[in-house]
Amino acid sequence: MDAGQFFLGNHERIIDFWTRSLHGDKSIRYQYEPFADLRSSINRAGLAFFHFMVEGDRGELDRFISHIAHRRFSEGFKVSEVQKAFELYRGTLIPFLFEQMEPRQVEGILLKLQGCMVSTITHFSEHFQKIHETFLRDHAQILEREIRVRTHELAESRQKYKTLVEGINDGFFVLSEGRIVFANHSFAHMHGYEREKVFRAAYLDFIAEEHREKLRSVYELSCNEGSAPARVEYLRLCRDGSKAPTEIIAKRNMFGHQMANIGICRDISERVELEKKTRETEKLKALAHQAASVAHEVRNPLSTVKMNLQLLCRREAAPEHLKLLQASLEEVDHIEGGLQDMMDISFPVRLSRAPVDLQKLLEHCLESIHQRLVSNNVTASLRLIERLPRIQADPHRLEQAFINLLFNAVEAQPSGGKVAISARVPKGKADGGPRLEIKISDRGPGVPREMLPYLFDPVFSQKVMGNGLGLHNVRRIIDAHGGSMRVRLNRPKGMSFYISLPVE
Repeated sequence: MDAGQFFLGNHERIIDFWTRSLHGDKSIRYQYEPFADLRSSINRAGLAFFHFMVEGDRGELDRFISHIAHRRFSEGFKVSEVQKAFELYRGTLIPFLFEQMEPRQVEGILLKLQGCMVSTITHFSEHFQKIHETFLRDHAQILEREIRVRTHELAESRQKYKTLVEGINDGFFVLSEGRIVFANHSFAHMHGYEREKVFRAAYLDFIAEEHREKLRSVYELSCNEGSAPARVEYLRLCRDGSKAPTEIIAKRNMFGHQMANIGICRDISERVELEKKTRETEKLKALAHQAASVAHEVRNPLSTVKMNLQLLCRREAAPEHLKLLQASLEEVDHIEGGLQDMMDISFPVRLSRAPVDLQKLLEHCLESIHQRLVSNNVTASLRLIERLPRIQADPHRLEQAFINLLFNAVEAQPSGGKVAISARVPKGKADGGPRLEIKISDRGPGVPREMLPYLFDPVFSQKVMGNGLGLHNVRRIIDAHGGSMRVRLNRPKGMSFYISLPVE
């Protein structure tokens, strides 16, 4: 019996024994493969070995090795497991050889078997290794692509973050243990700091002293999981010491790996000012209704009283009686002035603009109050720059405003004093073009500093007989001209009013 007859005659028995041995080995994963599928693969391997050892053709063996290497790699087999399967073929074949072949024939077949096994295992291991290297290379390329995609997504996410957090005008901040651990540029800017200066700073340092306890209570309540208000209004404290109305919207949430307060703070100065103007408008509506009623009831009888007093003044010759009548006329004029102030707030300020020589206008105002200056023993000075620019304004309305301020200055000094008027063009560029600033100062007692914000409010007055409408109407006139007003307390005493008007 030659080798070819041996292999063909025993092929089915060899394949069946090899398959059963491999499928029954509990140390390798062939036990989980369906028996029929495993026998089909082993049958192909046995035919490939036959062609290689008997016919010297390794083409079928190479094709099988390539096939089984890809298959077993995809199934997660180890190299050693497949190598053990090939070695098991050797152990299966040898008993059959010694049982049926002559010793001299066995020696030749064993040499071919050894060469076949060495070639098969070596070729398989190399092929398996190449598949593994290709897999690792492809996997590395996939990872690189994923990294590029994730990097691009991260860049997009950072850009979105920058747009959402850094691009908003509101201040965005994160608090941990009462300190700022994150803040955007808007938060730092609205408090007057560089961004780096606010990190790790205590948040209460940015709260006006009068509202710190309020904010501390809200923060502690939120940290203790209490029902803290989500929206809080307060005065923020800026680096230059100024204060501004601010609103916080905050929520307790995770930041990184810990709980923190994440919030937005928003400047509400415009809203507060609008609310103030709304309340002021409502108050003015009520005053306008009252003014109309008072004017109707008082002006006609008051006109009769004034006419009678004027007639008596013409007929009365006794100096002591004439002085009393003139004092009565002055009081009537004062009442009429109050009525006119009340009537003025009922209507919008209408202007008849014309070129105004401010120097002549101010000199005329001083002449108009000359008797009042003399009566109160008050001196007045007028200091103007050369070539004072002319302005487009309503001369009668400006005169009304200036005389009102001058009357207040004189009345603030009943025992004598001084009123100073000056005008200049401030240096530097102002919003809206060049401006002309008029300053009216006195040496009276002034008002308490805490009253300054309310000085121009309607019905606010420090005078015993005042109606609180004079300064309000002055501001309305200046506002109608596109100007502005501010007030400052002088040292050691007195007040200064600054009127800024546009130069056209």
